Amino acid sequence: MQVRYPAVAVMAPVVALALAACGSSGASSTGNTTGKQKVGGATANVHGTKDVTGMSSVTIAADNFYFDPSILKGTPGQRLTITINNTTGTEHNFTVKSQHVDSDIEDGKSATVTVTLPSSGTISFYCEYHKALAMAGGLESG
Repeated sequence: MQVRYPAVAVMAPVVALALAACGSSGASSTGNTTGKQKVGGATANVHGTKDVTGMSSVTIAADNFYFDPSILKGTPGQRLTITINNTTGTEHNFTVKSQHVDSDIEDGKSATVTVTLPSSGTISFYCEYHKALAMAGGLESG
């Protein structure tokens, strides 16, 4: 008697592809990743990394529940003036609690803050209104 398993034969490759996709985070070794991840202790919707080494100022966007770019990477102790453009119709905020930075950004407007990159590692910044939605990022040095 011959036993047939057509459903198993058809489904096995589909299941294997699905499992392979689940294991892929899209992360690269350079840190230029997108997606939700921990950044300096906060969960962030990461939308890229920008190398700000040697720069005194940079502009980022406060978009729909993420900052773009989300990670600013430079040298230890580097002071950086950040202009945040709110590109949405919702008020956002830029907070770095450890540096007493707390600035509201009205919808369609901009705000400018000055921060210092940590001596090592990453500290987080976030929107205090949307932190629960992972609107956060990081200041990274090392």
